[in-house]
Amino acid sequence: MSLLKQLLISVTVAIVAILIGTLAFSIGAARQYLDGQLQSESENAASSLALSLSQPANQDPVTQELLMMALFDGGQFKLIRLASPQGETLFERQRDNSTADSSAPAAKLKDSGAPPWFVEMLPLRSPKAERVISDGWKQVGQLTLVVDNSYASQALWGSSVRLAGVVVLAGLAWAFFVVLLFRWFRKVLQQEISAQVQAIGRQAGSEGPAKPARAAVAELVPVLSAIADTRERVQATAQEQMERIESLELEVNRDPVTQLPNRKYFVNELRRALSGADGAAAHGHVMLFRQRDLLALNAQMSRASADAWLAAMGEQVNQVLKGHAECKAQLARLNGSDFVVLMPALAGPQAMSLVQHIRQVLLSMRVTLSNGQWCRWSFALTDYSASSSVTGVLARLDYGLMRAESSGQAEVEYVAYGDDEVVSDLAGETLWRQMLIAALEAQDALSLSVQPLQFKGRNGVQERGEASLSLRTAAGETLMGSLFLPVAVRLGLSAEFDLRAVALGAACLEQNDCELVIRISLPSLAQPDFLGRLREELSAPKWGHRLSLLCLELDAHGLTAYPDEVADFCRAMALAGVGVGLRRLDQQPMGLTKLHTLPLRYVKLGSEFSEQAAQSPGALHLLQAIVETATGLGIQVVVNDSVNAETAQLLHKHNALTLAA
Repeated sequence: MSLLKQLLISVTVAIVAILIGTLAFSIGAARQYLDGQLQSESENAASSLALSLSQPANQDPVTQELLMMALFDGGQFKLIRLASPQGETLFERQRDNSTADSSAPAAKLKDSGAPPWFVEMLPLRSPKAERVISDGWKQVGQLTLVVDNSYASQALWGSSVRLAGVVVLAGLAWAFFVVLLFRWFRKVLQQEISAQVQAIGRQAGSEGPAKPARAAVAELVPVLSAIADTRERVQATAQEQMERIESLELEVNRDPVTQLPNRKYFVNELRRALSGADGAAAHGHVMLFRQRDLLALNAQMSRASADAWLAAMGEQVNQVLKGHAECKAQLARLNGSDFVVLMPALAGPQAMSLVQHIRQVLLSMRVTLSNGQWCRWSFALTDYSASSSVTGVLARLDYGLMRAESSGQAEVEYVAYGDDEVVSDLAGETLWRQMLIAALEAQDALSLSVQPLQFKGRNGVQERGEASLSLRTAAGETLMGSLFLPVAVRLGLSAEFDLRAVALGAACLEQNDCELVIRISLPSLAQPDFLGRLREELSAPKWGHRLSLLCLELDAHGLTAYPDEVADFCRAMALAGVGVGLRRLDQQPMGLTKLHTLPLRYVKLGSEFSEQAAQSPGALHLLQAIVETATGLGIQVVVNDSVNAETAQLLHKHNALTLAA
């Protein structure tokens, strides 16, 4: 029970007791007053009647009887008796309440008298008065009068009823006042206390109830002051806690070194982008780039220097993103060496422009390793749509990085959504390893797909076939080498697949007379037993007369990444009668300084570089240097893509071969 109810009940009980006491004392006082009045009336009536009867003219018994009868018939007396001095009753009239009385006053009294229970509970006295009747000095009788108290009881009853009515009305008025008081007090508590207490939990900047200019109840002023002080302290504490929570959230969702969002934050943002939670279209691009030589950088630099370099790199990339603020791109750090850029709702051309800008910034910030080489970046790009999943997007990016790392170049590997259904299904390394090992163990899982090509030159047309390895999965699907060989490189299985490709190529030469080109992965050269096993494969007697048509192609990046291994490989293949070619030499111009040390059959240039030579003097001089150097060493120059007529004429002039249309 509330304190207010207890207080009001206590006050109500006290008021009820006061009203009942007032009623009791009032009725008691009225009763005493009526008793006194009855006594006075009986005394006065007895004195008056005795005086009348003592008159000489009224000594006649008949006259005396008439006087006493007249007084008795007034209805105010119960008993009138006149007795002689000797005690003999001369006259007596007595009214019994149980006896029917047909007189009008008696009937009226009977109809409107007090109820018996009231008379019994509050009885009035019937005072008795006695007077002596004399005739001169002679006593002639004894007069006795008893007043009838019925009229007094009726008056007392009426007074009590009126007083009780007043008390009841007072009680009802008090009850009504209590109801109003309850309502008012609750309203005051709501306005003064409840609203202020509820406002404690609101933020400092949120709108709360307007504070009253002053308290409606003076007694609540200290309480309101205490609540106001408490509210200020609570809000100050809440603000401090919110700042602490925000700080912890930043610590949880940010990389401590670069202060970039971490993997958890990026995955949540990517999931929001895929679901279109921000109201934007659920499509865009994601770029992943990796610092491949971070371990070497940590080994040659202090930790503080390495952290500062990574932080500066992140700041530079963020500056690029700020320049493209309309795309709302976000940079995050997935782990030590992997960084990712989310580009929501960005179309392909704009995404490629932004990616190339980021790539240029990263390449410009490269540092030199202890071996004199630049540190390497690998780049991958993919798109996503509403039907993509976080796992699928990350799997495509991981796959693109594997392709970029295996190629040894610093170009961006683009893996489009929808072109890698099998890759997304077999994204886990465990599944890849199982599938690749099963393909190596099976007899017919691997095969060569040969694409015949014709190259034009000054001396006519030459034919050549370029082979690519294909894998048939257990589900009956065919994977091209560009899909699974980057995974094989990461899993250390590239040498096995390259050896199988060479064996299949040598067998293919049994049915063809044109030159066959097979690509060899650079990481295979780094495996100590690869070259020996390759020699053993090529030394088989059944291949000997056809090996001159076989040409193994390496990426020109190997001239800087694996210089010794490439040199050993070229010399070993020359001894075996197998040709060696280099592709993408235009992207590794420093390799020109090593061409004279290698027995090469040809080098490949890209069509984009070749077409630039027709417009750029610098590119033209570089092309002339490459062609003249290669031609002087007896190495054929080949452009592996179609070029325009002007560029083709320029290349043919320098004894280079171009792809026939």
